[in-house]
Amino acid sequence: MKRMNIIGLMILMTLVSGSRMIFAQGAENSVKSTLNNLFDYSKSKSYEKAALLIAYDGEDKTRNHKDALNPANKEELNQAKRKCKEIAALIELSNKYTIGKFSTDKSSGKEIYTIEVDFISGDQKLVKSYSFINDGKGFLLTNIN
Repeated sequence: MKRMNIIGLMILMTLVSGSRMIFAQGAENSVKSTLNNLFDYSKSKSYEKAALLIAYDGEDKTRNHKDALNPANKEELNQAKRKCKEIAALIELSNKYTIGKFSTDKSSGKEIYTIEVDFISGDQKLVKSYSFINDGKGFLLTNIN
């Protein structure tokens, strides 16, 4: 009986760790997809579409890092434009870029998903980190380092 309990516990632990790995892979693929969309929208100057993939960061504390930018709001659309212009400049100045390491971390009780991008120009490489949160509807860009 004791042996059955141990085996059952081992199976449960395996299932739990396996489901975490599957979720992490799903999150990584979703973050990469969101990042690629942001890159495309930035290059094509589709700021309204990009705004929907960027987390609000402003005076309304109830929306901070919980909601996407509102493209109908001029100030929020300008925030999206600034982020997109930064992204587009990095892409334009680089010969190529590669998406690298993915990681997760907790900050203020929220899961933060970070992906590194290597921008390569000749023999120079600039590594930027893009951080995202999940607002329940999808992933939103919160920060570029």
